Amino acid sequence: MKVNEKFNFDETNSPNKIQSANSYPHNSVNTYTVLCILRKMKDQMGLEAMLEYLEKYLMTIESHNPQLKMAVIQALSRLNVANIYKEACLCQGRGGKEL
Repeated sequence: MKVNEKFNFDETNSPNKIQSANSYPHNSVNTYTVLCILRKMKDQMGLEAMLEYLEKYLMTIESHNPQLKMAVIQALSRLNVANIYKEACLCQGRGGKEL
């Protein structure tokens, strides 16, 4: 994907609504696997270790594919992560963190 391509993201998208990126089975498996690794790392090594790993993992991906980095930055600029967080927590029956 080129940096100047348009994105059609709705800022109300949440993990419960996003279908396009995970509509291909391998994308769902990859996403789920990475999230499970992060959860296990948090459980076994703590939040700080998990966050450090996450940052290094992102830096590696971004250095190998700067176009992907720019495309994702552009897409994320259109998302309201506070709303995504609130909706995800409410769907799980929790009020979530006060923002």
